[in-house]
Amino acid sequence: METASNPGMANHLAMLLLLLSTLILFTQPPRSMGTEMKNYTQKTVTNACTLVMCSPVENGLPGRDGRDGRDGPRGEKGDPGLPGPVGRTGMPGQVGPVGPRGDNGGAGEPGLKGDSGPPGPPGPPGVPGPAGKEGPSGMQGNIGPQGKPGPKGEAGPKGEMGSPGVQGSAGTRGLTGPRGERGAPGEPGAPGNAGEAGPAGAIGPQGPPGARGLPGQKGDRGAPGDRGAKGESGLPDITALRQQVEALQGQVRRLQGALSQYRKVELFPHGRGIGEKIFKTGGFERSFQDAQQVCAQAGGTLPSPRSAAENQALQQLVTAENRAAAFLSITDSKTEGKFTYPSGEPLVYSNWAPGEPNDNGGNEDCVEIFPNGKWNDKSCGESRFVICEF
Repeated sequence: METASNPGMANHLAMLLLLLSTLILFTQPPRSMGTEMKNYTQKTVTNACTLVMCSPVENGLPGRDGRDGRDGPRGEKGDPGLPGPVGRTGMPGQVGPVGPRGDNGGAGEPGLKGDSGPPGPPGPPGVPGPAGKEGPSGMQGNIGPQGKPGPKGEAGPKGEMGSPGVQGSAGTRGLTGPRGERGAPGEPGAPGNAGEAGPAGAIGPQGPPGARGLPGQKGDRGAPGDRGAKGESGLPDITALRQQVEALQGQVRRLQGALSQYRKVELFPHGRGIGEKIFKTGGFERSFQDAQQVCAQAGGTLPSPRSAAENQALQQLVTAENRAAAFLSITDSKTEGKFTYPSGEPLVYSNWAPGEPNDNGGNEDCVEIFPNGKWNDKSCGESRFVICEF
């Protein structure tokens, strides 16, 4: 009511507010002119209302919150403001998923060879590796030459008298000695008296029949003789003979079994049997000639293997006795390079080691057998294990 009664005052106030709002608007920075026009207007109206209510008024009361006044004309759009400063860099985003694997690129050209660098200092010695496995046993080498004889030992106690040796072969006949001088003739003795005749001696035994003479001419056929008496039947004699033969056959079988048993006992543990041969050792070593004599005294000979089975039996004996080698009966003493049996017949079986026989030193005429069954020619003067063949 009071505002209506003083229209001139209200208009005057509205103009003042409008001028004040325009002044405030132009004093703001250009960048905020467009967007804050309405806000400043609102603030100005609010401040105007505050001015109306707070400032002393002489003529009339202030209007109702300034709503009675009309809005002023809309101002022109201001120039766009300058761009604001660049904002701070934002935080990096999350790592994206791994993309699919690309195709392999083509091989590049090899680069130039670089210069050799100076040699580096020697490294520390390495730790020794573990011991290697034991290698296979090598083949037994040839026995070395005979060593020089050692000093003569002290005389041992006298041994027991040995069995008589086999009679040696007769030596070559010596040269005829010079004829001795003829001795002086002796003086003739006095003639003796004639003795009495002795009694006749007993008739001696009949001498052996003489050699059969030449057959004589066939004589004429003689007259037929008288018919003899009928003889007894021979059947009972045949039956008795058959019983005796069967009894003898039983005894032979028992003897064969006992002999086989004794043979097994005799061969254990220093013998081997192969077929009808028996190889036996006394467990000692001798030279070739001494070994021949030992076997001959026992009724045997040095072994003469004639097959692989016999050679294997000898090999087993040498191995079981842990000996380096044993003599065989084979030699080439008659013809160098031609080895034969003692009878002179050529070999029907041999098992020489590689490179043998080689007659090393020019005096290897005997043959020895190694634990592996191989043969080697050897000097007959060496001592080797003695095996006899029976």
